[in-house]
Amino acid sequence: MRRSSYSGLAALAAVFIAVCCWGSENPAGRWIVKFKTEKSAANHPSSPTQVIQGLQLELATNLATMRSQGSTLKQPEPLWVANAVAITASAEEIKKLATLPNIECVYPVRYRRWLNEDHAQDVSATANTVQWSIKKVRAPEVWDKFKIDGSGVVVGHIDSGVDTHHPLLAGKVLAFKDFTPHPSTQLTDEEGHGTHTAGTICGLGGVGIAPGAKLIVGKVFDADGSADDETVLRAMQWIMDPDGNPATNDFPRVVSNSWGDTPEDETATDARVLNQAVQNWVAMGMIPVFSAGNDGPSGHVGRPACFPSAWAVGATDSSDRLSSFSSIGPSRWNGVSYVKPDVSAPGSGVISCKAGSTGLVSMDGTSMACPHAAGLVALMLQANPKLTFDEVRKKAEATVIDLGNPGKDNKFGSGRIDCFACLSAIAPQTPLANLVEGYKAALETEAALTGGIGPVSPLAAPMAHYLVEKAGSLDEGEFSALRNRYSGDIRVKDLLNQMTATRNFDSLHK
Repeated sequence: MRRSSYSGLAALAAVFIAVCCWGSENPAGRWIVKFKTEKSAANHPSSPTQVIQGLQLELATNLATMRSQGSTLKQPEPLWVANAVAITASAEEIKKLATLPNIECVYPVRYRRWLNEDHAQDVSATANTVQWSIKKVRAPEVWDKFKIDGSGVVVGHIDSGVDTHHPLLAGKVLAFKDFTPHPSTQLTDEEGHGTHTAGTICGLGGVGIAPGAKLIVGKVFDADGSADDETVLRAMQWIMDPDGNPATNDFPRVVSNSWGDTPEDETATDARVLNQAVQNWVAMGMIPVFSAGNDGPSGHVGRPACFPSAWAVGATDSSDRLSSFSSIGPSRWNGVSYVKPDVSAPGSGVISCKAGSTGLVSMDGTSMACPHAAGLVALMLQANPKLTFDEVRKKAEATVIDLGNPGKDNKFGSGRIDCFACLSAIAPQTPLANLVEGYKAALETEAALTGGIGPVSPLAAPMAHYLVEKAGSLDEGEFSALRNRYSGDIRVKDLLNQMTATRNFDSLHK
């Protein structure tokens, strides 16, 4: 994350402008206070645990400094995801806070719409039919040839919730939290947007790209598709550490975000806070996938999709034409112009799960394109759990169907994603040891999110089946080396025994 280029005078001016514009409307309302960042998690790679603990310590230090200078924090909500805090304060109190040397900016919490108004139309479809968009990106060919369907991979999903009663989403949610003003202990989706996007990620019956993947769901947006800034940041923070214990491996490697706001000046205070949150996701090893926005050729890619660290997804139709609503680039950040979106995926007339029913619905939007790309990442991470964000971007963008102008452009990005071409460049070259490491990570995630490994293993067991089959292709020397490498690791003892038994059985019946 970058250091702010604001001087103290400029920051103070920004706060005064915010106070003038909002103070009369909300004299004792909620404000986001962002502190100056002295150490960037993004620039100092470390383990996920160290990233979270470092962010928490930095915020705690800033809050202590703030209190030591006489500031009283009313109803503070720590937002270490962005080195910030949400507080209740009057306009006069905010003016005083602006004089503190460790504060970068302050802005009022706003309630606004984050979900695009996507056109929806009910459809009748034959059960267990692979939908056109799934075929278009060649996901079924990945399932058939490589036996890869996203098993063992957890995808983060920040949206309007998920209707878990839909039969095509049964058993898909490992953990969830409801951030809406009236949270429920049961996961629901009054808006319908989240159920549709979740279906495209991992729905069964031919609606999902990665039907073997599981979800961690942050329900953020209400029935109007809206939320306030504080709620969005709280959800972005929670998804980094769902169980609240930095020492556990429970965060999703990829997060699907079919939401955003109209881009504003790159110096806007709330944009800088969102950007820092996205950068901290990346520092954790998380892959942030965002919908580009529905402002069409007259608009520009929205935020957070416009940030350099976000993987932005534009929309195409069934004929590989750019969807009329898909926002275009370039995007500008910190004085630099970037080509956006990064890739494209089907977004017009996408068929997926309908909330409140057992049926399907067709919807339009870059919101529908985003989960296609997130599903592709899930397939990639099953094929090679050791892939970094940079490697995911490079491999996915190198295997697209190039549309529009040759090379990466501001309409289609690098091109429309092609799951089969991408996995063909990954799966055959991945050492089995990488997959064993992914299996161990799946066990850790399962233990953190479900309270321990029980008799039914929803995350690791399907990955074990895939690994046992892969082990059958190794020669004796390769398999012996694998067994020797993990002989002392109790976590994979059962897996190695399954591999050995299967290989012995196959050898006897040849």
